[in-house]
Amino acid sequence: MAKNSHFCHAAVIFVTCCISLQACADDLQCISGTYAKYGTMLRSHVFQEHNADNVLTCGLLCNSNIRCQSINYVISRHLCELNSRTKEARPEDYVQDADRVYVTRPSERVPLGSIQAVPAASCQEIKASEGTSAVSGNYWLDSIKSGQVTLVSCDIRTGDIDECASEIHNCINGTANCRNTIGSYTCACKSGYRGDGRSYCIPDECKSYTTLSSANRKETYISLSNYICDNTLKPGWFRFQGDAGTKMPTWCVSTLRCGAAIPGWLNGTHPGENEGIVARQVHFHWGSNCHYWSVDIQVKNCSGYYVYYLRETGCNARYCGTDREGSGHT
Repeated sequence: MAKNSHFCHAAVIFVTCCISLQACADDLQCISGTYAKYGTMLRSHVFQEHNADNVLTCGLLCNSNIRCQSINYVISRHLCELNSRTKEARPEDYVQDADRVYVTRPSERVPLGSIQAVPAASCQEIKASEGTSAVSGNYWLDSIKSGQVTLVSCDIRTGDIDECASEIHNCINGTANCRNTIGSYTCACKSGYRGDGRSYCIPDECKSYTTLSSANRKETYISLSNYICDNTLKPGWFRFQGDAGTKMPTWCVSTLRCGAAIPGWLNGTHPGENEGIVARQVHFHWGSNCHYWSVDIQVKNCSGYYVYYLRETGCNARYCGTDREGSGHT
């Protein structure tokens, strides 16, 4: 009975005034706004238990542990439970319990997520825990990577993690940009690349190509000697520009043209803008045969010009360019 009276006396002090749990039990110091909540507890967040004669001793144990955010004191067992959260952080876990007293740590409580030793589960939890004192910035969370504590950028206004600023996204480093959204993020390949930004970003053929611009490559250029061939051409995307013309001819080009003995021409039509990359063949004219041999290529319409995926030829063969429309021998 004496012990129960001692507890009730302490509880009344908590409720009617407030206490500094850093003060010894014989010299209580009041701090405005800190109250014991008799008949309540915070469940599921106990990380340590200690024997304690009274709630004041339990409070001192909390103040000596940097992780402690609040306490539950079990009256019948004189047991002190140290919690890693407050009722503000987890209101859904704040419940009635006739045998317990709940107290939020009133002195020197470390704001949730502010240091690595006191990580939060989410930006929303930090906002709930700290209220108006919380500001947007970097906080420690333990929910991003299993078994690890990660420093992330929190927008306290929205309660959202900025995965981009925190560098915890899956966008391809170096070739994709990350854009934060509420609750997630998006990836987009940088200019000059195409792809989904997460699994691949490859050079955009409409922006990453090699220019073929020599005047002797044009289908009107007649070659009688010193033939040139494309046997050193590295596989890749090419665009005809300048003196070479703007595209490949789609007709059989006469022999001894384009600076070569064996000129190459596009056997088929150029694609439309919405067709994407299409497969085509370049045929080479030798003797009286416009289809002496052929190579497979790819073509894309880049809204005003064409690019071609070409590879090396044998000698004395060369890809031709033109400015002209139409068909027929040149």
